[in-house]
Amino acid sequence: MLGALAVLASLSGAALGQAPDRVLLNDGQGITGKVASVTPLVVDVEDVNGETRKITVDKLREVQFGTEPQSLRSARTMLLKGRGSDARDEVAKVDKEELDGAEPLVLAEMDYVRAAAAGRAVLEAGGDMNAAIKSVGDYLAKHGKSHHVFQMQELLGDLMARSGKAEEAIAAYSVLAKGPAAMKVRGATAKAALLLSQGKVDPALAEFEAAVTLAGNDKDNDAQRRNAELGKAKCLSLKGKHDQAVTAMSQLIKDADPEDKEFLSRAYAGLGGVYRAMGDKDQDALISYLTVDLVYNSLPESHAEALYNLGELWERGSNPERSREARQNLKSNYPASQWAQKLGNAKS
Repeated sequence: MLGALAVLASLSGAALGQAPDRVLLNDGQGITGKVASVTPLVVDVEDVNGETRKITVDKLREVQFGTEPQSLRSARTMLLKGRGSDARDEVAKVDKEELDGAEPLVLAEMDYVRAAAAGRAVLEAGGDMNAAIKSVGDYLAKHGKSHHVFQMQELLGDLMARSGKAEEAIAAYSVLAKGPAAMKVRGATAKAALLLSQGKVDPALAEFEAAVTLAGNDKDNDAQRRNAELGKAKCLSLKGKHDQAVTAMSQLIKDADPEDKEFLSRAYAGLGGVYRAMGDKDQDALISYLTVDLVYNSLPESHAEALYNLGELWERGSNPERSREARQNLKSNYPASQWAQKLGNAKS
């Protein structure tokens, strides 16, 4: 009886022009119904059969609210694709009138997309870092029970790390240890990457190994485990174990889902770095970085890294025109990246 009533309610909402909510999962499945509540750990969805389904945030890709403005939904899609600047511009198109009478979860989602887009845009293209940190921090203070808490803590950590505030970044990443296993692995991997960026290879290696152990053999943690294993391989190369690093990275690439473009972008960029460190593998490095530039170029950080290295490799290979092209693309597309800054420092 309750199931029938739920279906009727859903149909009545559709008749009034109110689309149902939809929860999209990482495995490609979707659940249609009504989002009843959210917490940092779980999203409760009442499906069209009247059954409540609890979706843990580590399995969640996106929550689409039936009554949300189209520009809000479009902006969130851009965020998922790593296009923070575009998301910031898109969410600005939402009119105040479109939110009149909106349910609290939709208003909270608006706050999330605005803050996340502000943070991502600064990481991608530069801007007011302090304002971005404040925006993300204010969101977390206001919406501490949101299903976006862990990803916003990670973003806060990324912003702090880019600002040179290592202790604050570690504190932000450490909050992920309170989440599901995949979040714990993600937090440990982020801390390891920060240590590696500071040149602390041994502590970084230990943290990456801890992340792999945390991931275990749970398939839900596969993506995070791969990132941690990639970090381990980078550490091995920095310790002079280049052949081991090449073997590990090549296997990760072989085993990866061809559609996992973000990971493959990181992996090929990492492989290029190992080949460069070997000293006599410029051609292999060139191929790896070209693969990022031409095939897996949707991840700004890896693409910027590839363009920087292509500029150097083409120059060393007596191809100044292609070197200039790579460097110009870097400066035009990723002016705030560490690689563009590194290029500027080299030229000054």
